[in-house]
Amino acid sequence: MNTRIISGKFHGNTKTYRSNDGHHDFIFNFVDRESYIDIYCTYRPSFNGKDPDPHKTHLWDSGLICIIKGKKPKSQSEAKRLAAQWAEYFLEYRKTGIAQS
Repeated sequence: MNTRIISGKFHGNTKTYRSNDGHHDFIFNFVDRESYIDIYCTYRPSFNGKDPDPHKTHLWDSGLICIIKGKKPKSQSEAKRLAAQWAEYFLEYRKTGIAQS
């Protein structure tokens, strides 16, 4: 297994998110980049056979969740909200294979 050290400052420990349907767990790490917070998904359900292309999943191989430049969260609460929103999007993509931009 390759481990990559992510530079930055972690806000607390790992945060776990349980999906709205209560069937899936996600683990996120939030990295302070001074003017914004990066969100890394370090655990998630499988792609369920769907295309793992980052343009469809909004998830890079590093685990970084892709958020539009200028829209990155600036607070921990905003980062947690976006992580939850992404998790629900991921589950919908996993089920339907339909990507959203």
